[in-house]
Amino acid sequence: MPSLPLELVFEIAQHAWNSNLHPLERKALLSSALLVNTLWTAAFIAVLATDVHILDRPFMNYYFKLLSGDSVIFRFATHPQVLSDLCRRLTLYIANDTLPSIRSRGESEAEKLLPDFLHTLKKFEAVPNLKSLKIHFQNVSCEDIFRYHRFADFPSQVENLELEYTFTSSLPRWTIPMPHLLPPGDNPNWILPEVRRLRVVGGFDDLMKLVFVCPKIESFEMESCRYWDHQSREDMCDESLIRTLFFRGLPAKYEHALPTQSDDRPVQKLFVFTEDPVKSEDGALTYFWWLSHDFSLGDITDYENVQYISCQPEEGA
Repeated sequence: MPSLPLELVFEIAQHAWNSNLHPLERKALLSSALLVNTLWTAAFIAVLATDVHILDRPFMNYYFKLLSGDSVIFRFATHPQVLSDLCRRLTLYIANDTLPSIRSRGESEAEKLLPDFLHTLKKFEAVPNLKSLKIHFQNVSCEDIFRYHRFADFPSQVENLELEYTFTSSLPRWTIPMPHLLPPGDNPNWILPEVRRLRVVGGFDDLMKLVFVCPKIESFEMESCRYWDHQSREDMCDESLIRTLFFRGLPAKYEHALPTQSDDRPVQKLFVFTEDPVKSEDGALTYFWWLSHDFSLGDITDYENVQYISCQPEEGA
């Protein structure tokens, strides 16, 4: 059987790896490709190095073996340091089969994968060029990242963060957060220092408070978010709702609405301006938000420090 050109094998590997695959399918693809021959192994390792998918804890251990050079594939593949330097995008999968009907007193083993992975990255100073991190949560409480400080070792080089939540059954009552900011005493002692673009898909709208641990945030999107409906007293999911926050610079058309003190200086309070939603042709609603000034974590530990203002542009603005 004639061998395929290297360029074609690489193109096949890239197309297959970039497909929308379930973690089990992705694992089967990689396992099969590594058994074909050295050419296919080299091609898939090169693709894996650029766009890393951590499918579970055994795969995490395998990936760090690759980075340390402790693998037989380095008899015919790239040097481990090159693999670390090549990584630009990384996707991590955190999955439970279901959610318990009552809150567990201890931590779930599945969720521990996230802090363990981030801590190991930090320990070995791995993937220095990583810019985009995506985390898939399946049957994981949205409060988990705050309750257990999962991002304490968040990599400082990451500028784009996406969190995607999926649930395979109805949600137990304990997993539904009531809309609130971080109460006193629960303020995280960690930040996401370089994150500029933040996107949350399928999570509760309470996760909006993530912006307050992103001091360099420029834009934030919440798509298909869940929320607590006070009338039905049930959690709802609005597939058409997109909330976009832009932080740098309050538009002049809203400056008139910024409360001032008697000396005409801004009140030392964080004001969040919300523009009426814009409806697109497909029915999606986009909300635009601006903050009145730069903020610190201390701004959100008390309701008295934050005020939300719904407003419309002045006529003719």
